[in-house]
Amino acid sequence: MIRKLFRWIAGNDNRQAVPAQVGGIFERMSPEGLCGITPTMARDEIRSHLAALYKRHNNAAGSLDPELRREAETMLDAIVHCREKYVEVSL
Repeated sequence: MIRKLFRWIAGNDNRQAVPAQVGGIFERMSPEGLCGITPTMARDEIRSHLAALYKRHNNAAGSLDPELRREAETMLDAIVHCREKYVEVSL
C-alpha cells in the first residue's frame, strides 16, 4: 500500500483509468427521471426541454461509438415516451 502511495505521488501509477459507469437503480430510472421532467414543469416547458434533449441525442445516435449509440437510443426511447405522455395528449 505504501508503494502504491509513493507511485501515485511520484506520478508513476501505471494503472489504466477505469471509466465511471452508471448502474444500479439509475439504469432502471423512469423515463421522466432520465429526461429530467419534474411535476412542476408546464406543458410548453416540457415540450422545449424534450426538443433540446432530442436534438442532442439524435445526433449521438449516429455515432460510431457503440456505447454512446446505446445510451442515445435509450434516451430517445425515454423522450418518445415522455412526449406521448405529456405533450401529445389526445382529446
